[in-house]
Amino acid sequence: MTWYALFCFLFLSVKIKNSSPVDEMNYFYRLLGEELNIICYNLSPGPWKIFCRETCEGEDVLVNMTDKKAASGRNSAEFFERQGSFNLSVKISNLTQSDSGRYRCGLVNSDSKLVKFKAIVVEALLDGNKDHHFSKEAGSSLTVGCSFDFSGGTKSFCRGGCEEEEDVLIYTDGVRAQSGRYSIGSEKSKDSKVFYVTIKNLTQFDSGQYRCRSYLNSGKYSHVDFNISVSDASSETAVQSSLSQNTGATSGAALPLILIIATLAVMVIMLSAALLVSSRRRSLKGVEITGRSDCQPMETVACEQITSGDDIYQNVQTASKNQN
Repeated sequence: MTWYALFCFLFLSVKIKNSSPVDEMNYFYRLLGEELNIICYNLSPGPWKIFCRETCEGEDVLVNMTDKKAASGRNSAEFFERQGSFNLSVKISNLTQSDSGRYRCGLVNSDSKLVKFKAIVVEALLDGNKDHHFSKEAGSSLTVGCSFDFSGGTKSFCRGGCEEEEDVLIYTDGVRAQSGRYSIGSEKSKDSKVFYVTIKNLTQFDSGQYRCRSYLNSGKYSHVDFNISVSDASSETAVQSSLSQNTGATSGAALPLILIIATLAVMVIMLSAALLVSSRRRSLKGVEITGRSDCQPMETVACEQITSGDDIYQNVQTASKNQN
């Protein structure tokens, strides 16, 4: 009897575990710059109103309040009751790519009693009437929405034209699927004329053409194409760093050379100045000796330069009388 009870217990435990859904979380897709407004309803009563993301710790706590309404930056929350249900309306304005992630909201700071959902920010909503091209850096992600004129039963995401089986990266006839770096999905509450595809951790090898394809049960299908160009940001950074290092090395090597040239230039100028002064002194010394040979005192030269014409005439007369 004991073994039978133990067997029944183990069987029921496995059955309960396996019967739980793999992913109960709701997904919400919004375009860049749009607003995400979600209502978390039928919440367990509690003193706090909490709106947070990821770990719900530190900066991940977006709004934490005891009042009925509060806002912090682009995030806000508002509590309201309706027909005996406790609800919390949360909002994120002006969405950016960094807003993609998992969120929680509730009235009690207990993970088991918080409502969970995931927001995915879409870069563009595409249709088959235009050429679409995206330039991305290696390591980044890309999420786009593919819009069709009809609601398809099977949705696929391919590289190239979906002509070969190996071109199909991922497909689903349900709401959502994921395979490695690729995922595909749509919102449960919205028309399935639009589905979204994501490529994570892009590499340069991901550059090329891609196709979203939607099938009807009748075999009719439609597609949307787009292209991706992935640049290797790490290589560009390495090249810029190398150029900066080379420039720095060149500047460092050129600095002593500039100092040597400047020093030599100063020395040449000083030597030239010294030679000029020496030459000037020698010239002045020569003039002084010449003056002393013409007249005994140096002042005589100055006197002769200021001698008047009458003095010269008197000297000439005196010389004539002496000759007579």
